[in-house]
Amino acid sequence: MRVIQDTGGVTKNSEKVVMPQFIFHAVTKGYRLGDRFRVFPGGAVLITPDDVLVVADLHLGCEAVLEEDGLSLPRVQTRKVQEYIYDLVDAVHPSRLVIAGDLKHNFSRNLAQEWNDIVRFIQGLEGRVRLEVVKGNHDNYLGSILREHGVPFVKELSVSGVRVLHGHEGVLDGRPTVMGHVHPSIAVRDSSGTGMKDSCFLFHEEHQLLVLPALSIVAGGVNVLAEENLRRMSPLLSGLDTGSFCPIAFSGRTLLRFPKINEMRNEERV
Repeated sequence: MRVIQDTGGVTKNSEKVVMPQFIFHAVTKGYRLGDRFRVFPGGAVLITPDDVLVVADLHLGCEAVLEEDGLSLPRVQTRKVQEYIYDLVDAVHPSRLVIAGDLKHNFSRNLAQEWNDIVRFIQGLEGRVRLEVVKGNHDNYLGSILREHGVPFVKELSVSGVRVLHGHEGVLDGRPTVMGHVHPSIAVRDSSGTGMKDSCFLFHEEHQLLVLPALSIVAGGVNVLAEENLRRMSPLLSGLDTGSFCPIAFSGRTLLRFPKINEMRNEERV
């Protein structure tokens, strides 16, 4: 499989699969993708020229929901997410930070952990950057928390001519678009049979559509090589040739631009 490696100035072809590694690590420049996007290791995108930083699917409080289902995990996700975002904001100095949906995890109510984690997250951004939140399908009752702290809570917004929304509803309207919701990941296997599944961006060059990976380290990912998964995950994707998406991942600071999904599926069948 051919993977394009971009190390931030030097691009080379490699016939050997390099396994993407999902990390919480900030770099200051990002990697140019399309006309308006700079993507970063960890799952963030900077929309230019307004320099608005966008992340999606934090799912704060996920551990508490899993505990209700009988699965106990260390409550470390919020700290990891906070460190990643705070470090990136301090390095990039964006004009504002946008959460493109699913800041919280529980559907039915605000759990105590969610409330505490979200308040702590908001307080950590004070003096750093202005925060705005786009509503996701998990963000029921989130408005009551955000109102107390003066954080805008909207259905979608426009940044530098780019539409930013969560992706659980709506249709494409011809504008460049950034969305979350899908939790894209890519499962690859090298010639020895060793496999790995990791989070990735999805980029549709024709439509200038960028799907962000989930920032959560607990929430699962959808394998983008399984065609039926993509089509059912979002109405924005239902009318597209999902095979034309290009997965984008990182190994350390190195950007890995995989072939289009159709090419990878065809290679798997050989």
